Amino acid sequence: MTATSDWPRFGAFSYDFQRGQIDRLIASFQAIGLVAVQLGQGLLDEAIDDPALASVTGRKLEEGGIELVGLAGYQNLVAPDPERRRRNIDYIARSIELAPEFGTTVVATETGTRNSESDWVADPGNSSAAAWDLLYEALDELVPIAEKHGVAIALEGYVNNVLATRKDLQRILDRYCTSALQVVLDPFNYLSAELLLEKEAVTSEFLARFRDRFVIAHLKDVDARGAEVDTPMFGDGVFPFPIYVEFLRNQRPDLPVIHEHLPFDEIPAASERFLGYVRQLESPA
Repeated sequence: MTATSDWPRFGAFSYDFQRGQIDRLIASFQAIGLVAVQLGQGLLDEAIDDPALASVTGRKLEEGGIELVGLAGYQNLVAPDPERRRRNIDYIARSIELAPEFGTTVVATETGTRNSESDWVADPGNSSAAAWDLLYEALDELVPIAEKHGVAIALEGYVNNVLATRKDLQRILDRYCTSALQVVLDPFNYLSAELLLEKEAVTSEFLARFRDRFVIAHLKDVDARGAEVDTPMFGDGVFPFPIYVEFLRNQRPDLPVIHEHLPFDEIPAASERFLGYVRQLESPA
């Protein structure tokens, strides 16, 4: 698979747009050349509350030339509060059921953390058998729902979550062996401080190992102190971008590049920075 004339295609999350603002989102995306969206929070929540809005939203996006690459259903599947964990699993299940109405076959989620203060802070219990049992319980429930509806659950790992490493990701995929479980291409989240000295090799291995499982591609960066500290906006960190750009161009140009962790008005500059790497890749040696 090689790049086509319309590569790269840029997109963003819908988080800057709230309930009832799908028309504003489309106009704003069109104004800066974005052609893809990962839909979550307000615009997803309103459809969960009123399912008739799912097909309306999907149709408007299609008519506006915006590809809906997936739903951003992100929930903590191992939350320490049992009632909250139940709500989170139900939220993902409802997102899966609605995905075909939206016109997408992908629902993304993190696995979560056992930390009681934040969904983005590590906890010693994340590597415990108990935490993994809770994760498996959630996936045992959600995967059959995804299979029934022809939807893929896209897992996004993070060093501070239960799914923290490439080995963890492989462990989950091997357990379920189903096309209903796929991967968010977000190599930034796996680069912990201890891996930064070998970040090129680690990134290359991640891309090669899960090449055919990626369904959404993100664009951000890694803090010089490791992903456990921060994954800032593209250009503000130490991630080895030439490897990533070459992979996307030559092996997965089908994936739109979804900007993450930056103000909406800074997306055009970030897109231009990415194109700078593309030009370097394409220039004669």
